[in-house]
Amino acid sequence: MTDINSKALIADYTAGGEALARSVEGLSEAELLHHRLPEKWSIKQIAIHLADAELAVSFRVRNILSEQAPIIQPFEQDNWTEALDYENLDLAAALERFRLLRAANGELLSRIDDEAWQRTATHPEAGLITLAQVINGQIGHLDGHQEQIQASLADYRSR
Repeated sequence: MTDINSKALIADYTAGGEALARSVEGLSEAELLHHRLPEKWSIKQIAIHLADAELAVSFRVRNILSEQAPIIQPFEQDNWTEALDYENLDLAAALERFRLLRAANGELLSRIDDEAWQRTATHPEAGLITLAQVINGQIGHLDGHQEQIQASLADYRSR
C-alpha cells in the first residue's frame, strides 16, 4: 500500500464518524425505532451496533499492530443487540463513541508505516486478513448499514 493510498484509506475511514451521525440527525423516535421487517434491526439498533463493532475493531487493530499473527475473535452481533438492549441505550452517546473511536483509530493508523498495513491476523470466519483489509472492511461495514438505514427510513415514510 502506498502512502497516498493509506492516507486516503484513513480519510475514508475517519469520515465515517461524522457520516453516521448525519444519517440519523433529525429523525423522530418513531423513525429510529421502526423495523421494516420483524427480524431486521431498527435504525437505532444499527447505529448502536456500529458503535459497539467499532470497539471490537479498535481492539483488533491494536492486536494486529502489537502481536505476531494474532487470532481475533468474532462476536455474535444479534446477541449483543438483544442482551445489551440496544433499543433502550442512549443513541447520542453511541454516536459520539463511534465518532471518537474512528478518530482515535485514524490517529493511530496515521502513525504506522506502509509495512504495518500488511500485518496479519486470523479471523475464525474470514481466515487470514491484513490490517488494510480490516479497515477497508469497516468502511464497507458502515456503507452497508447506511444503506439499511436508508431502506428502513424509506419503508417507514411509505406507510
